[in-house]
Amino acid sequence: MKETELKSTLNVNFRKQRWVDQISKNFKEEGGIDVSNIHVCVFNVPNSISRFKPEDYVPQAIALGPYHHFETHLYQMERYKVAAVKALLNLDQVHTFETLVITRLKKIEIMIRTCYHKYLDLDGDTLAWILAIDGLFLLDLFMHYKEIDEFIPKKLMNHAILYRDIMVLENQIPLVILKEIQKITNGDLDLLSIMIEFCEVYSPLKLCCNLNNSIGTTGYLHLLDLMYHLIVNNESPKEASPHELFHGERANGVHEITPKHHVIDNMDHIRELGERLGKIRRVGKAISVLVSIPWDKISELLGFQIGKKIDKEDGDHPRVTEIEIPSVTSLSKYGRINFSPTNGGIRDTRFVATEATLYLPVITLETYSEVLLRNLVAYEVATSSSTMELAQYVDLMSGIIDKEEDVKLLKGKGIIEGNMTNAEIVDFFNGMNKSSEHAKGNKTVEKLNKYYNKILAIKAWKFLKKRMRGSRKVLTIVFTLLACLLMIVYSFCEVYGCPKLFNKIT
Repeated sequence: MKETELKSTLNVNFRKQRWVDQISKNFKEEGGIDVSNIHVCVFNVPNSISRFKPEDYVPQAIALGPYHHFETHLYQMERYKVAAVKALLNLDQVHTFETLVITRLKKIEIMIRTCYHKYLDLDGDTLAWILAIDGLFLLDLFMHYKEIDEFIPKKLMNHAILYRDIMVLENQIPLVILKEIQKITNGDLDLLSIMIEFCEVYSPLKLCCNLNNSIGTTGYLHLLDLMYHLIVNNESPKEASPHELFHGERANGVHEITPKHHVIDNMDHIRELGERLGKIRRVGKAISVLVSIPWDKISELLGFQIGKKIDKEDGDHPRVTEIEIPSVTSLSKYGRINFSPTNGGIRDTRFVATEATLYLPVITLETYSEVLLRNLVAYEVATSSSTMELAQYVDLMSGIIDKEEDVKLLKGKGIIEGNMTNAEIVDFFNGMNKSSEHAKGNKTVEKLNKYYNKILAIKAWKFLKKRMRGSRKVLTIVFTLLACLLMIVYSFCEVYGCPKLFNKIT
């Protein structure tokens, strides 16, 4: 989305004097406020991520916080936010709102600005009013999200859009601000508990049960950060070994095939393939001779180019890249690899070669899940996580899901749930660009590819595919040369006449 299309006071009409005023104010007041423990947590999504589907990284109906507040297409929700806030407060709090809330937020203005990655070209009063209204609206939504119809009619806005907007990275409100507002208006509210409950309802993946393990000593920064840590740190206890789990599933009727069975089953295919190749060995020898000819050098002399086509990325339609891994259908059909759901989270994703089984966590995909997962990955990338665990998991799913048959197989195994259609799921994962490029060593992908590529039938197919690719190049050049030769002969005969050659009647 071009900047000229976003009419916002945050990126236009920048005033130098306001910047000077804010900097001078920082010199005077920052000494009284300790911001050393305040983290930048509300990031702008970089273009390298958002360019593949930019609409999933911005709010569609409601703005929360300063980044998108003044975009005109979001104005209609302002009166509903104000109505929700007034319903949350008692009469005395409404009358003293400016003194009670706005003044308190203006005192921590430096801390508020520290939380945002982007410079906020807003004065202190405007910033305080934005966060006061939006913060209280968000608190009210946490408490009454099941009865959202009371102040936002469903006819006005699909509630799925509301929930997807709440999880957009650029729409996050830092928890340090929500805590300040909570202290003023409702000090008894257990903010963390209601936020965890909200995450449990809308998370596409199972969450960690132990909150201390998921957040650690750094605390949580906003709703998206809380959900991220609850997802990433969910790991099932190692109650049974993979070998025991394997036999338990086999007892329940799940068909498993070990590597020994692979060799036996594939030998028949390889033997049949060898017999067929034997019948056409003369053709094979002829092709081998043609392949051995230095056609590349000959083609360069003739002005042709072989196998050196460069894929150029279209600026309007960037090309999505995925990790190198076979699809679910290929893994199942040719690799005889089974798929099994785990009881834990993404850390329990693993491939067990002795069982020929890929274990994956259960994922529930609803209408808003794509936006949520995209923004969770964007947040992980923005925070420069050393592990990139969620990105690696999404990369894996994007790599193994290529078509609807892949989704059907995973749904049949109980790994994918939810109301998203098979086609929507395919479009989602095929539209996710590889984001864990700097996350070295995805062990699951390495083990899976190593196992798959060792299968004899796969080795034979790759060898034939490589030879046939070379043969296609050769045949293309041969036919081109023959066509040129025929054109020369035809032109010669048109001038000098070749009645015997063409049986031409003069």
